[in-house]
Order: sequence, then C-alpha cells, then structure tokens
Amino acid sequence: MTFLAQTLAGEPPAALAEPLRRAARFLEPLGLLGLRVGIGLVFWKSASTRFDGFGLSDSAIFLFQEIYRVPVLPPEVAAYLGTFTEAAGALLLFLGLFTRLGALGLLGVTAMIQFVVPFTGDGINFNAVELCLWGGGLLVLLVRGGGAVSLDGIAGFFLRRS
Repeated sequence: MTFLAQTLAGEPPAALAEPLRRAARFLEPLGLLGLRVGIGLVFWKSASTRFDGFGLSDSAIFLFQEIYRVPVLPPEVAAYLGTFTEAAGALLLFLGLFTRLGALGLLGVTAMIQFVVPFTGDGINFNAVELCLWGGGLLVLLVRGGGAVSLDGIAGFFLRRS
C-alpha cells in the first residue's frame, strides 16, 4: 500500500506505527485527565453558583420555578436534584472515582439542559455546540473510564496485581 493510500485509510506508515502507538498509550491518560477536569469544572461552576452556605439559595429555587421549568418534577426537587447531580458528578470526575457513574449522571443533566429546558418557552435556546462538547466528552469518559491517572485506574492496577 502506498503512503497516500495508508494515509487516506487512516493507517500510519509502518515505520511510524509503533512510535505512534507508544505515544498514544502515554498520552491517553493525560487526555482523559484533562477531559475529566475540564468537564468537571463546567458542572462544578454551575452547581457552586446555586449554593448559599450549606443549602440552596432562594435564587436557585427561583431559577427552577421560572426559568428551568423541568416537567414532572416540582421546582424545589428539580433544583436540589440538578445541583446535587452536577456537584457530585463533577467531584467524581475530578477524583476519577466511579468515573463512568459521574459521567452518566452529568450526561443526564446535559440531556435535560439541551433537550428539555429549551422547549419550556423561557427564552433558553438549544445549543448544539455545548451538546457536542459536553455530551461527546462525557461519552468518551463513559466508554473509556477515568484512565490510569485516576482513583479508578489506581484501584484497578492494585486489584489486577493481587
């Protein structure tokens, strides 16, 4: 196969294949760490704006009463559930502990933000960029896990050794 055909097929030239595989094995844990921290910061920042001391602020509950009208759930329940899921999911991503569970919870929040809230008629629009960035990153974490630089990865390393 020629160099052009290999490149178009997505295959590296034979001389580069092994060095690229080694680089990928080295860089993947760092990429997953960056993804966990970056996405975690988005959701942590969102959740932290709703706290007032050790509880939710009145303005947070007001948001769920008037702006983020989640169907089926009462506004107070939706406010507590959404804030808890964002904060807990972000912490799980930061630590790399139960990464897939944290990613799944935040994927649910993302779906609610993108597919339900825009259709409540309160002026919030569907945002395909946020859906692709957050949803795509969370799907990667759901499939790949936290990587070697995570509590999940460290625990897995020690469990495999015993």
